[in-house]
Amino acid sequence: MIMNNNKNYLSPMQPWPALKTYRKEISLPKSDLNLFYYEVGSIDLPTMIMIHGLGDEADTWRHVLHPLSKHCHIIAIDLPGFGRSEKPKISYSPSFYIDSISKMMDALSIKSAILMGSSLGAIIAHEMAIEQAKRVTGLILVGGALLQKKRMGDVTHLIMQIPYLGEWLYTKLRKNPDAAYESLRNVYYDLDQMPKDDREFLYERVNKRVWSDDQRRAYFSTLRETAKWVMNHQKNLSDHLKRIQIPTLIVRGTFDNLFSKENALDLISIQPEVEFFTIEGAGHLPHQEKPDIFLAKLTPWLENHFS
Repeated sequence: MIMNNNKNYLSPMQPWPALKTYRKEISLPKSDLNLFYYEVGSIDLPTMIMIHGLGDEADTWRHVLHPLSKHCHIIAIDLPGFGRSEKPKISYSPSFYIDSISKMMDALSIKSAILMGSSLGAIIAHEMAIEQAKRVTGLILVGGALLQKKRMGDVTHLIMQIPYLGEWLYTKLRKNPDAAYESLRNVYYDLDQMPKDDREFLYERVNKRVWSDDQRRAYFSTLRETAKWVMNHQKNLSDHLKRIQIPTLIVRGTFDNLFSKENALDLISIQPEVEFFTIEGAGHLPHQEKPDIFLAKLTPWLENHFS
């Protein structure tokens, strides 16, 4: 894909066109933290909060957000530090994100919700089900989970955790927008088969991320803090997982290089009420690569547990 290398990637991120009418912002009380989110669906339906992964935004759900609003009241958030949400100069950890989501739920008068998380978002959602059990009515873990007996073996991911080297490689992408786009192949099975509108959107979006100093800082802080945090949480985790008594669904693309099938099966063996399905021909983001299959699998599960 060839685009104008002189394009200004410093302008604000724009929503996926079909989501523009659902965009909202909120300032969290007592923290002065401004968050961007999408909201769609009747408030009379069960609430679902969608939590994206590391270095992503709420637009990751662009193909499933509106269809799922027939079944749920949808809140899809840009986590602090990413997308169009505020990016304070702090240490970004899963605990910070859990606190931010909890405060957002309070501000929106949401007592409880189904949590659907992608990758990092799945880790956050999983921990919330332990820490704040009364606030979580269901879990949908897409390409991630808190239980990680088998450590992530992706080389690129491990290299980016190395201080200074990670930042140098990340910033180097500013010189080559095509290289920035190519870096996305790590999370897709077949990026070239994505629709043209998706590829053009992702090309611009990844280059906007690369050119944001604030998002770069949040990315590396989150990456490194989460790696330590997840490792420290493995001890006695099985005891906590056994007490989770809510419907839980694990979704994994068959070509996911970041979340292993072994980790998914380990979780099934420990946590009650867990179901698992795989999506053929998808990588780490099956809701983007195979949204129709994703919805066809997810919708019956929602209807079975929350209708």
